[in-house]
Amino acid sequence: MYPFDITAVFKSEINDAAWICLALLCGSAILAILARFIPFIRTARTAAAQTGEADLVAFEPGEKLPKASVIVYCFSNEEALADYLEILMNQDYPDYEVILVNEGSYDVSTALAERLQEKYPCRLYVTFIPPESHNLSRRKLALTVGIKAAHGDVVVTTASNCIIPSQQWLSLMMQPFIGSDRTDVVLGYAHINFENLHGAAKWYKEFDATLTACQWLGAAINHYPYRGDSFNLAYRRHLFFEQKGYSKTLHLMNGDDDLFINDISNRTNTDVMIAPDAILTYDYGEAGNRIRNDLKERYQFTSLMLPRMPFLRAGFGSAMQWTATACGIVASVVSLPNLIPLIVACALLAVLNIFEILLYRKAARALGSVCLWWALPFFLLWHPIGNFIFKCQRRRQRKKNFTFA
Repeated sequence: MYPFDITAVFKSEINDAAWICLALLCGSAILAILARFIPFIRTARTAAAQTGEADLVAFEPGEKLPKASVIVYCFSNEEALADYLEILMNQDYPDYEVILVNEGSYDVSTALAERLQEKYPCRLYVTFIPPESHNLSRRKLALTVGIKAAHGDVVVTTASNCIIPSQQWLSLMMQPFIGSDRTDVVLGYAHINFENLHGAAKWYKEFDATLTACQWLGAAINHYPYRGDSFNLAYRRHLFFEQKGYSKTLHLMNGDDDLFINDISNRTNTDVMIAPDAILTYDYGEAGNRIRNDLKERYQFTSLMLPRMPFLRAGFGSAMQWTATACGIVASVVSLPNLIPLIVACALLAVLNIFEILLYRKAARALGSVCLWWALPFFLLWHPIGNFIFKCQRRRQRKKNFTFA
């Protein structure tokens, strides 16, 4: 005779609190997916639909195409710049110019311009912003100088430390403008070179970048654009002047992509391009961790001036993720010694996590990020806590976001 009756754990009564918690688990799991993972579904579907479009881009002889002005914010050394320009100057889009805005002295920029314009005499123009410029955003100044020098109908902004994946990049970014009077803005995607990230939290940093990207890309795909990425962004040149450039955010170091895009985009004039050959990677070498943190802090700061709905939806999704987990734990505890609620709760949480993992992996694969498995549920639970800790740690540095600091 066993001292412990195994049948007792199943025959004992399951109280109402356990059933209520299991019902709440089901409801919160569904709401977590709807609130947080619908943008992942949109991003993955759009990327899948646009995959292979580079092979379909073709231009008829004599076809009227909008002229593109590629504005390159340049801070790379000349050797790296030569490799970068080699592929940029050989894009297969028929009508474009490249305006290189160098961050350096007049003498250095003049010498660089002479060498580069001798090699690329037709479509390259080199200018500069002096290193003595203070109390302003150097990126905004560089883009303003470049856009004023541009002759194209559409400006495409990027930087010299970006890795261009193919000769079709510019054609893909320009494709939504061709033959369309509706499209005024095309949001591309760029991410930091994940190989530059290091440390124990490397995977979490990739996850965080993917989660953030799916949030704003998914909103734009759903016709609610509110930000972009200046490393890979295109819009009609006249919008810049109609908006009076960055006049609304002159007091801020940043905002040249998110706040500016929020002003010029609307539900009908914005498209997204995330085909594999249109995704750029910006490379900061060993400074990858520091740059990633700086960019995250920058976007956290400017997010306070953006529409609240996308962030409230993401926060609600996090709350539902925690609610589902807590309800599973409570249902398992209050019904002891009966194990049926524990088994049901574990099964429901497993289904939730598997569903989230599959959706995440599709989007992460499309955006070139790490495809997580069982680390994902823990990262999702940690994310709001990690963001709060990050804000507290960077609070003293927020003054850097102002040009007068």
